[in-house]
Order: sequence, then structure tokens, then C-alpha cells
Amino acid sequence: MSEMHDVIVVGGGIAGLAAAWDLRNRDLVVLEAADRLGGRIRSETRGEHWINLGAHVFAGAGSASDRLIRDTGVDALPVPGRLTSVAMNGAFINSGRVETVPFRVPMPSADRLALLKTGARLRFEVERLKRIERPRPGESLRQTELRVMGHLADRTFADWTGPLPADADALLRATITRSTAECEQLTAGQGVHFFSLVWTKGGGLSNNVLGGSQVLIDAIGTELGDAVRLGCAVEEVTQHDDHVVVRHTGGEVRARHVIMATKAYETQALVTGLAPDVMDALGAIPYGPLIVMGILTDETAAMPYDDLYALATPKQPFNMMFNMANVLRRPGAPRTPGGSLFVYRNGDRGAWRYLEMSDDEVRVEWLTALEGLFPALRGHVAETVILRMPRGLPYPKPGYDAILATLDRPLGRLHLAGDYLGGSYTETAVASGQASALAVRRALQP
Repeated sequence: MSEMHDVIVVGGGIAGLAAAWDLRNRDLVVLEAADRLGGRIRSETRGEHWINLGAHVFAGAGSASDRLIRDTGVDALPVPGRLTSVAMNGAFINSGRVETVPFRVPMPSADRLALLKTGARLRFEVERLKRIERPRPGESLRQTELRVMGHLADRTFADWTGPLPADADALLRATITRSTAECEQLTAGQGVHFFSLVWTKGGGLSNNVLGGSQVLIDAIGTELGDAVRLGCAVEEVTQHDDHVVVRHTGGEVRARHVIMATKAYETQALVTGLAPDVMDALGAIPYGPLIVMGILTDETAAMPYDDLYALATPKQPFNMMFNMANVLRRPGAPRTPGGSLFVYRNGDRGAWRYLEMSDDEVRVEWLTALEGLFPALRGHVAETVILRMPRGLPYPKPGYDAILATLDRPLGRLHLAGDYLGGSYTETAVASGQASALAVRRALQP
């Protein structure tokens, strides 16, 4: 028989690492199938810049992510630039209130009117959501989250907006597809949540790790040391009365508890003996397609996008552009040469086309479009890296609140962690990992 451990964490993404960090003083094993930690968080250092290829924003003060970042001693700062910039129909909007965008982007009058009406409704719903998000007396943080996930969860965002003319639809869709879902797939409540994140700077996901997100991953991995086993693909997880057996490519390992920090469909495939409704809930969580390109630049002069962080790019080959060097452009500090950009395409309407193209084809089409938006970039692209994720991120579909309620009940010695357990991505992943670690610590107390 194999040695008995306190806990096994299956999956070395941010959810599993957050759990492992809180359990690092226990007899711990972390099993990761890949040859690196981090999962869908990935960045590569290039001098003072970094090429980003995955999740890159974290919640701020008082959040689960903030505690993890502070505990590890990693430096993180709020991004200083705008989150609501838009490039559309030949216009580049990088100033002013977001409500003025319909008047400043060239578009037919019917589209402008539709945007104004829908924007007013969105403003009302964002303020309503903020009130709903306030914890009620005696309510745990998890209970609050589950209640919020049930808000407008019976319909899609497209159902909520109703039919929209083409330009109005394209502008709103650029924000919605951050989720990897289309407007016809994502719940209306989660769609409102996305606009709340964008319109409430500092109140959502707007912190960057200096040096790139991989810095946080590496700090945790260094602390965990030999507890981490890379290249160790798990094949089966079986729960018994007093322990759990995890069979993997190199043999098997036993522990008193196991934290499954894998994607929902992977957990469904690996764990035996779960109740049928739990298995069905895990299998019902949808994941949308995603293809990303990180770009290292070598310009020596200021660029038009220096003071923005997020740029919506409706009707372009990519949905969004992020200026990863924005966190380095502090007011009053000299502008250092070079930079880093991040573009992506997601959602069923466009991502699959690019997932089927070669890297060279994607690179040429995307850089041509990007240089069309910013001619000053031409001749200053030093390096590009493309990453493909056919099943990239989970997204809430109508009825998702019922799925979460099923997955939230106790599962014996098995504990779930991952970004699919809520609606705030990195924050949900970290918070669920910490919650799983707390449950394990309590269960291990004599």
C-alpha cells in the first residue's frame, strides 16, 4: 500500500495552488499533469516586460486573491489606465464617460438609439446588482455568491436585451464574449456583472501582478517545493470510508482528503462513485473556445494606447486588446522603451475559425488589423506567441445557479475547487481553493 498523506490536490492551476498554499504546513501532495504550474494563468518574462497568455487580472483589497498575493509577498498594483476604451468604425475613444460612446462612434441612428436605450437599462441593472451583492445579516460569503449567481439566471443576455441592430450588438458583444460565451449563451445576470466590472474600476478584477501573473504561480510553487509532482496525470480518484485513492501515471497515492482543482468535465471523468446528480451537474458546465496572442513590442516613443489597459475592438478579428505594459506607465515616471500587448478571440461566432488556422495565418491577420488601428505599431512587433484553448473558460448559462447548488453540498472526503464554482474567474478560483483548504483543515483537526 502507498503512503498515507493528509491531503492530495489534483490540479496545479490557481485554484489548486491557492488550496495548497493554505495547506503547505500539512502532509501535502500536488499532482499536475502538465510540465508547469499555473493552468490557464501563464506569462513569460522578457526583461522588464512580459508576454501574457492567460488570466491577468485579480481582485483588490479584501478579496481572496488579495490575501494570497500579500501572503506570497508578490507585488501587485491596480492598473492605472482606462478599462472602457473602444476602437470601432474608424473611431478611437479613449476619454470621456462611457455613456458618450454611442454619440462618438460613427453608426446608423437606429444603432445609436438602441445603444442608448440598452445602456440606460444596463446602468440601472448594474446599480441593482451592487445592492444585491451586499451580504445579508447572517449570510456567509458563499451564500451571498450563490444568491447573486441566481440573479437574472433564468434567461440569456440576448433574451434580456432583445434583438439589436448590427453595430449595437457588436459593441455590447465585445464585452460579453470576455466570458468565452455569446450573448445567446450567457445568463443575463452574468452579462450585467461583466459591465459592472468594466464600469466600476477598482471594484472588480483590476489588479496586475508586476512581472506577469506567472510570478505569483512561481512564488507559490517555490514554497511548495517537493510537494509538487509535475507530469503526473491522474487517471482515477476513488473515495473510501476513511481515505481517498488517487491513481496516476506513476502509480497511486492515498490521502485522508482530496481537493479536485481540475476543470468540471475533467473532475467528472476522473472521480468514481459520485451521486448521479453531481455527475450531471459537472457535465452540464459549458466551456467556450479561446485563442490568444501575446505580443512583445520594441518601440522607443510613446504609443496612442499607453494610457489605456482594456480596449474593446468590435468588428475586428480579435474581441479585445489589453496593454499589459500599462501597469508600468505610472504617472510622472519616464516611459521606458518597449511594451507588451495581449489580444484574443473567443466565443462560438469567431474563435473556431481561428482555432482551425495556422499560427502564421492568425499572426498575419491579427497584426494587420492591429497595425490598422495603430499605425505607429508597424515595424515594432518583436515577438508573438499564440495559445489555443478549445475549451477555455466556463461560463454561466441559464439554470447555472441550480448547478452550483448541487455542487455546493458536502461530498465526503472530496472537495471541489475551480473557477466554474462562481462568476468571477480568478477570484472564484482562489476563493474556492481557500474554502476547500479550510474544510480540509477543519476535518483534520483531532
